Amino acid sequence: MKYILLCWVLIASLNTYAQDCNPTSASQKPGIWKEGMKGSVSGIPAADLEKEKKVIASLHIMIKSKYNPTGVEADFNGSYDRPDPEIPVNNYSYQIYFMPYFCEKNVMKTAHETSTTFSVTSNRVDWNIFETAVESIPEGFFSMKNMPVEKDGYFYFEENASLGFGETGKSRNWLITAGGKLPYAYVTKKEFLEKQKNMLVLSMPKAIDGANTNYKAKTEQDFNKAISKIETLLKMPAAESSQPAIVKQDPNDYLSFLFTNDDDAFGKVLIKPKPEYFNSKLPRSSPQFFLVNMSGSEKDPVASKVMADVIKSIDFSALKDMLEK
Repeated sequence: MKYILLCWVLIASLNTYAQDCNPTSASQKPGIWKEGMKGSVSGIPAADLEKEKKVIASLHIMIKSKYNPTGVEADFNGSYDRPDPEIPVNNYSYQIYFMPYFCEKNVMKTAHETSTTFSVTSNRVDWNIFETAVESIPEGFFSMKNMPVEKDGYFYFEENASLGFGETGKSRNWLITAGGKLPYAYVTKKEFLEKQKNMLVLSMPKAIDGANTNYKAKTEQDFNKAISKIETLLKMPAAESSQPAIVKQDPNDYLSFLFTNDDDAFGKVLIKPKPEYFNSKLPRSSPQFFLVNMSGSEKDPVASKVMADVIKSIDFSALKDMLEK
């Protein structure tokens, strides 16, 4: 009889919990840490992989020691890229995907998709810093959207981001580097202009030959006009020509670009490799810089809290101490 009564009490309590499932209870539910699927590690030398896994483990400990998931399941994993002989370092990263809890017919469930993510990536950024761009790129150089601002010993920048699922939000980035230096260099206005002139001179004969007979003269005129503009700009004072080139397409001239500033949504910050940044005496697995990224929607209260709490858990001093080790 007591057993039957205990069962009824248990069933009643479970039903009460299920009936109480709502957005508020879901957002306040204590979360858990869950290790996600492990990626491929083929082609990575054993010594490198061992070192990289230790770095990933240290990053996980750093975040987990200060961040307690609430309203989400924190799915984490490490990913390791196969070494690329064309670059001097190995790329690998630590990621967390924050899967929110939700109610379905009064039952608490965990989402299988999310737009709230966190990552710490070693030796890799989202723009190309290891290759010199080929002439097939109109600007002649690779580029990044925004120029980071140095702050408290690291470089910070944020941008509006498409998060998928029809959402937009913020992507916050911190670049942790050795010696307060950037692992890439900015292209100067002079370098950009000189390359643009060379590209125009080389492409002009082919463009004229490929033009309709009625437009050959016009095509040649357009190219000569664009080259003349560049030659005029190359006469700017040295103090100006040595500044970083931030450019956008001239809406009135398909062969020309305009210099702009970092506040321009259409501007591209031109960059090039900086081989001297990297210490060739270190193992390829050593982190020589970190890119920390936190992305999510500030309009979503759960995501907003996750982002605020995770950012507080980042130990920038610890990250800097891990470099070049």
